Amino acid sequence: MKTDTQLELAIAELFDNRAEEMPLWLELRSTIEDFGPDVRIEVRERYAAFDRGGEEFVIVEPAAHRHLEVGLHNPGLPFDERFREAVGFGSRRITHRITLSDTATIDEELRARLHAAYLLAYEGEPS
Repeated sequence: MKTDTQLELAIAELFDNRAEEMPLWLELRSTIEDFGPDVRIEVRERYAAFDRGGEEFVIVEPAAHRHLEVGLHNPGLPFDERFREAVGFGSRRITHRITLSDTATIDEELRARLHAAYLLAYEGEPS
């Protein structure tokens, strides 16, 4: 497991040359970490993964054109224009995908979807 310093260095590297996306990343990270002390972050090659008890529930990928691609583990929730199906994005656990511009904010709908993903990581799939 990475130390806090190693994690922060890995995040800085992930967002290298993407300073405009950093404020949104920090807001998103804070929102997710506020769900509980069991949230962990692991930086992969192209994205940061949030997990709970070893179960990945959100991924965040800095993308071109000043935006973040966010993948969510929201099985059973509907797809729509905003929360699209996450075909070929992240791991097989990621079911939904949302694009956030660098000027976006974390609204209540997104907060609810993030929290649902957090809960499902621990409680399992909906019946």
